[in-house]
Amino acid sequence: MARVVLKNLWKSYPGAKNVAPAVQDFQLDIADREFVALIGPSGCGKSTTLRMIAGLESATQGEIYIDDQLVNDLSPKKRNISMVFQNYALYPSLSNFENIAFALRVGRAQKYIIEESVKRTARKLEIDHLLDRYPREVSGGQRQRVALGRAIVRDPRVFLMDEPLSNLDAKMRVQMRLEIIKLHRSLHATTIYVTHDQIEAMTMADRIVIMNKGVIQQVGTPEEIYNYPANTFVGGFIGNPPMNFINGTIEHGRVFSNKTMGLQIPRETGERLQEQNVHSVIGGIRPEQLYIEMGSSPVSDHTFVGTVDVTELIGADRHVHVDLGKTGTVVVRTGAETRFREGDTVTVKANMDKFLFFDPNTGCRIH
Repeated sequence: MARVVLKNLWKSYPGAKNVAPAVQDFQLDIADREFVALIGPSGCGKSTTLRMIAGLESATQGEIYIDDQLVNDLSPKKRNISMVFQNYALYPSLSNFENIAFALRVGRAQKYIIEESVKRTARKLEIDHLLDRYPREVSGGQRQRVALGRAIVRDPRVFLMDEPLSNLDAKMRVQMRLEIIKLHRSLHATTIYVTHDQIEAMTMADRIVIMNKGVIQQVGTPEEIYNYPANTFVGGFIGNPPMNFINGTIEHGRVFSNKTMGLQIPRETGERLQEQNVHSVIGGIRPEQLYIEMGSSPVSDHTFVGTVDVTELIGADRHVHVDLGKTGTVVVRTGAETRFREGDTVTVKANMDKFLFFDPNTGCRIH
């Protein structure tokens, strides 16, 4: 497979006046056999970046290397990559066998090689019994497997996948996620995967690239992205429900304070904030790091009181929205067996070891 290096990649569209570039100064080093997911809201530039790697879009500025070879001026077929699209992009008039074999036929591979390669690939994807059928005669999940088969049969250096599961139902998406993970591992492939679904990114990727408005916000493992978001955008984008954000001030490096709470900060964190002369902050904490109980218990250095606004039952979890008055609202993730009603007064305890602080001006996490 291959290492992929993107250096200072920019993409602007001619005639788009007063519009920011679709991709801005994108830099990333993807290791051989690594699975990297690009994720972000619609229009963030993730698919544009993928298409530049594929050669379907030209880079306005910057360099693209595949195994130390500069490929900016190479056509897509000369880059030895394979791409799987959102809409399958299968030829309806060709059988599934011929769809998988298409690139090999264009490359003038010998007949016996085509036969062996297609059947071997189909067995790996468990669609060998569907080769005589046409795309219209199989399910969406099976069509996606045919599309994957067409991509891997050529033994490319890099696999590019552009939201390949977004047209499938929820159950089939889970199944195909597992299939793609197993396929990636068995092929020892270098894979770059674009998605808007954070669950796909978190469960499949070795590293995740979070994008917003054409700019990389953070690159890291799923654990790093979730536990230590680089800024409030990442904290608010990753997680369901997302991270809670609370405005406040740091008092004497010891207490996170506002009109609703006065929470004791761990000593090391407080010393670090005091050294940086931090005062106004945005506090951030994940919903599962908050614990809730009925009634207004005596307020301590790690609790605060609020009123239940809304509760949502989500399978084994219940999301309790707690109104803190002028301070805003926080969401607590708790077990489904808990019972709270709108208007109940509750006490919320915060795990202060997991409390993060962000700069209110830049949104960046304060280290």
